[in-house]
Amino acid sequence: MFSFKECSHPGCRTYVSAPYDVCYHHATNEQKRDMIERIAGKLESDPIVRDETVVGGAFEDLRVKDRVLKASNFAFSVFTNCDFTGCRIINCFFDFCIFINCSFIDSSIRYSVFSGSTIRSTRFNDDIVIHSNFMGISADRSSYDHSDLYYSNFSMSKLIRTSFEDCNLKRVNYTACYLKDVSFRYSNPDEAFFREDER
Repeated sequence: MFSFKECSHPGCRTYVSAPYDVCYHHATNEQKRDMIERIAGKLESDPIVRDETVVGGAFEDLRVKDRVLKASNFAFSVFTNCDFTGCRIINCFFDFCIFINCSFIDSSIRYSVFSGSTIRSTRFNDDIVIHSNFMGISADRSSYDHSDLYYSNFSMSKLIRTSFEDCNLKRVNYTACYLKDVSFRYSNPDEAFFREDER
């Protein structure tokens, strides 16, 4: 699991980003560049990436294809034009992130957290997304088509122009969602959890 060591900056309780004793926010500009370059390099080249932390970082044009990501923390980070095609993502934290024009096609995502994230023009197509948390996300022009979303949680989310077509929705939680132009065509929404007025 990633380190729970807190930032050395007085009063900051954010986790540090190796190899420094400060978080991304309190790092110098040079340290920030080094943190991002180091983790981006590992994501693009190492077959397995585990126990990494960068909270509040910014990543652009990453190609993280066919990698395994385990027990890592990327909370509050921004991902723009990033490709996670074919990845296995296990027990990772992407809460309160921003994803713009990203791809998680043909990926396996298990026990991971995307809660509170903003998801724009991003595809989670042909995925296995099991027991993962998308609670309170804001999604627009995105897609989860042809995916197994068993037991994942989208409750209290704002889902606009987002499709869940041909998905397994068994025990998926959509309670208290705002849904606009959302498609569940060829899926099984009767096995998901909604309020009566939400479909």
